[in-house]
Amino acid sequence: MKKRLILTESELVKVINRIVESYNDEIYDEEDYVEAFLQYFRPWVRKNHGDEVGESPLSYLIKKHISEFAKDIGLDDDSTEAWRSNISNASRVGNRIVSQGKHKLPSLRSQEKFTDRFKKPLEFFLNELNIPDYIKLNFFEDNPYNVRVEVIVDWLGLIKSKEEKAPNLNSIKTELEKRIKNFLGVDFGNPTHGQLRLNFGSPEYVGIDEWIKKDFNKEIKKKIKALPNATRIIHSIKFVENGSSNIGGELQFSIKSYTGKHDLIKRIKDMLQSMGYNTNILKL
Repeated sequence: MKKRLILTESELVKVINRIVESYNDEIYDEEDYVEAFLQYFRPWVRKNHGDEVGESPLSYLIKKHISEFAKDIGLDDDSTEAWRSNISNASRVGNRIVSQGKHKLPSLRSQEKFTDRFKKPLEFFLNELNIPDYIKLNFFEDNPYNVRVEVIVDWLGLIKSKEEKAPNLNSIKTELEKRIKNFLGVDFGNPTHGQLRLNFGSPEYVGIDEWIKKDFNKEIKKKIKALPNATRIIHSIKFVENGSSNIGGELQFSIKSYTGKHDLIKRIKDMLQSMGYNTNILKL
């Protein structure tokens, strides 16, 4: 059951501000936010509580004054929690200080986009990988060195191809990364640390819905059910696409009787192959 939440205008503004603040692909560790926190917290303690900075352990100062400090600099009431550790609260407040633009952390991120700087080598590497024509890789880089790869697969081209096995997206990604690292000297990781992040998306199968509607439901299922003993052995048939690195799909059967199942599966496989399908990719 869906719940309806009613927000006041000020609460709505806070939610919107949080969303805007969170849209930042710079990735910092807890230590970075603690450093930002301390740059503001120590002077604040010195100003408001005098010699406590030099006389008291930092852990004591944070525990005693962090809530007052957060409130004094205009942060929300939930910036600190009593059950959190000092480090966690300090990092949380530091994060809010940074996200609200009160402080800017340093970044080693390149100002030039990777796909612009290395356009020609990248094209060369992709050609070297001999990626089948039915797979298209589209590169998107909204922010420098944070690259998203869209994988577009022509479904009919895939399941009627002649490969002995389906191309593996993880293998393609690994081989591409190997060439980028070895020949371009680029390390992979956090763009904030001057490294490249390369994310491959799940495959997007073009034409699969039409194939399921016309070919699978209206032709393949009908031909399977017409095979000898099929209705006695098989209760139902469904198709499941692969959404992982091993592209392709599978016909799955709910079995009523296992007697004669092996021979029937072999006949189904032969039938699919006679229709031009690659049963190493469209599996049973």
